[in-house]
Amino acid sequence: MAVAGGFSRAGNADTGGGVLLAVGLVVAFFTWWSWWTAAGIALAAAGALWLALANRAG
Repeated sequence: MAVAGGFSRAGNADTGGGVLLAVGLVVAFFTWWSWWTAAGIALAAAGALWLALANRAG
C-alpha cells in the first residue's frame, strides 16, 4: 500500500537519533575495552536520548 502523503515528519525527526544509536553500538561492539568503547557507548546513549525526546515531541 502506498502512502499518498509521503514520509511523515516524525520519521524525519528520528533519523539523527537512530543513526547515532546504530553507530554508537557498532563502535562499542567492534572496539572492545578501549577509549573507543566509551565513545561508542556515549554515541549510543545520545542517540537513545534523541529518539526519546523526538518521540515525546512528535
